[in-house]
Amino acid sequence: MDIIKNKKENEKQIIDIDNITYGGDGIGQLSTGKVIFVPKTIPGEKHLVEIKKQKKSYAYGESLKLLNKVNSRIEAKCEIFDSCGGCQWQHIDYEKQKSLKEEILKDSLQRIGKITKPKIESIIGVDYPWFYRNKSTIPFELKDEKIIAGFYKKGTHQVVDNHTCYIQHQLINRIKRKVVKLLNSYDGITVYNEKTNNGLLRHLHIRVGVCTNQALLTLITTDDKFPQLKEISLKLLDEIKELKGVLRNINNKKTNVLLGKKTKLISGQDHIYDYIGKRKYKITSDTFFQINTMQTKKLYDIVNNYADIDKNKVIVDAFSGIGSIALYLNQDYKKMYGIESNKNAIKDSINNMKLNKLKNCEFINGDVTDEVPKLINNNEKPDLIIFDPPRSGLNQTIINSIINNEIKDIIYVSCNPTTLARDLKSLKEFYDILKIQPVDMFPQTYHLETVVKLRRKL
Repeated sequence: MDIIKNKKENEKQIIDIDNITYGGDGIGQLSTGKVIFVPKTIPGEKHLVEIKKQKKSYAYGESLKLLNKVNSRIEAKCEIFDSCGGCQWQHIDYEKQKSLKEEILKDSLQRIGKITKPKIESIIGVDYPWFYRNKSTIPFELKDEKIIAGFYKKGTHQVVDNHTCYIQHQLINRIKRKVVKLLNSYDGITVYNEKTNNGLLRHLHIRVGVCTNQALLTLITTDDKFPQLKEISLKLLDEIKELKGVLRNINNKKTNVLLGKKTKLISGQDHIYDYIGKRKYKITSDTFFQINTMQTKKLYDIVNNYADIDKNKVIVDAFSGIGSIALYLNQDYKKMYGIESNKNAIKDSINNMKLNKLKNCEFINGDVTDEVPKLINNNEKPDLIIFDPPRSGLNQTIINSIINNEIKDIIYVSCNPTTLARDLKSLKEFYDILKIQPVDMFPQTYHLETVVKLRRKL
């Protein structure tokens, strides 16, 4: 490793990239042995790197020049890929992306989960790795006296304007362009400024039904004083035939949380519909639905296969959202309970159950930590619990409850390999890990889903 200068920030070294991190950055070593993270690099490459920031045990750098190119490096499709923080891996061939995700999962399970030889199935990829996102929350910014909207530049809250995002559904791109153009045709509409905590427009929130070609638009604003919004909403509904409703969400807090608690319908309807396989789902603005609709069918088929359902089983779908997993599964069980803390999601779950004419399902509004023990105490001990938690994973109270009550089977659907590994470390003393199946739901990014089947040890 050649040293151009010594080890201070803004100095340069030639770095061999030998690994990649969950987060998408390539990993190398400085001449001191300290780890350095370098975005938009690939293992096997050599880069001239400028050291941007140093911490006690690691550093961040930026590639100034690629010194050798690996075969998996390709030209990014997006013209703003270098500045936009929405994607991390457009410069990597898709087959290589999949193998890197397998390596990230394996590393997490070994290093964090202390699972010595994890048996990981080959990752299930997508048929087409572009224009797949069915939801997007896009920040506004005022630039040169014009309203713009786009993703944040990595590590900042500086908006990078874009015409076409190559991972968003094309209908989302079209709606975003129409909205921004229309907003700019009105005088006096302000944009929220994080530093001053003033201004009206915060984010543009768009959901699309991929199988139904329906869209729902929510404008997130700091208050409800928006006299032009009714007229704007009617114009949008007239110009965009796929758009079924326009809503406004109020978020007046100085926070990074995107949605406030109050949402109001402005024009049209407050929901859209979409399908996963043969199941139909009603989707509202603030409830959870998997981002990649077509790939979700593959994910849920794995869950259905792992569940090994029969007429004697009591099943719990924990963190059930709008009931998407619970309602997708084969119906040959004794009873299905969905547990979800979002009240609106519970309402949608019940509507979706009726929409699909399903029985033997019950949806409970509450915290998984509290509700699973209640079922057990009421002689409704589940034979199988399906967990699909947020990225933070399971808390130790839930894990202890599973272990202490000797739940026989667990299916864990994870969107974060690090918290998955942490939770499996707590469970593996009591449970055998039977299957580990990664699924790529998010091409051009480092994110991945993993389905794990566990069974209580005898």
